[in-house]
Amino acid sequence: MTQIEAPRPRFAQIADILRDRINKQVHAPGSPLPGEHELSREFGVSRITINRAVGILRTEGLVLVRRGKGAFVRPIPVITRIATRRHGARDKGRGAYDVEIRRMGLEPSWTASVERVPASELTAGLLDVAVGAELVVRRRKYFANDLPTQIADTYLVSELAEKAGVTEENTGPGGTYSRLADIGRGPIHFTEEIGLRGPTTTECTFLDMEPSQSVFEILFVAADREHRPVAVTRHVMPGHQWRLRYEWTDEPESGSE
Repeated sequence: MTQIEAPRPRFAQIADILRDRINKQVHAPGSPLPGEHELSREFGVSRITINRAVGILRTEGLVLVRRGKGAFVRPIPVITRIATRRHGARDKGRGAYDVEIRRMGLEPSWTASVERVPASELTAGLLDVAVGAELVVRRRKYFANDLPTQIADTYLVSELAEKAGVTEENTGPGGTYSRLADIGRGPIHFTEEIGLRGPTTTECTFLDMEPSQSVFEILFVAADREHRPVAVTRHVMPGHQWRLRYEWTDEPESGSE
């Protein structure tokens, strides 16, 4: 029997042990965790205590619970999004996400739909158009090895979207930004704001999340060489599935010590 000790709650100690086993791949990605009966015998605790321990791992995104089947180790690793490099590599595949996921040895896929919507106060301000102006929104749902990883909606002014040829679902190699580059409006200036919040019911359903988990909401603005905004994208990403990484060089200005 595996021994656990005071003063920490027993369920927290059990969660620590199971987490360590998952990290060391004693329980491999995609494999089932031992059942509640087996774990309760191993640790000498009640099934309620085991359930609380597994609940911690569920909130952390380390395990997924399938009704009637039990708990399973998260099948794909945490995805690192290197914001300062991802768009420069988009032409190596069908866009930044495609390159990002293939680099990890996973198979990317997505669904896309295109709509025309009036600009909200937020999108109008970011795209420098009037509220109510017609926008094209490209809605995508992203997967890695057929598992959902992200929701992204990209808004463009209709006239620009039509000129760039991105009003259809398939935008071709490099994605939307490469088509904008084809007409001389390629984005080279980027800003993004990141927030952390709870998922909506719709997001929980698609992203296979627990209501207690959090999502990153990234508002990403792309502008061309003249700093004219060309696209605004709202990304929604499970916080436990993604790691956000930023790289830069801090050099003193010329003449400073």
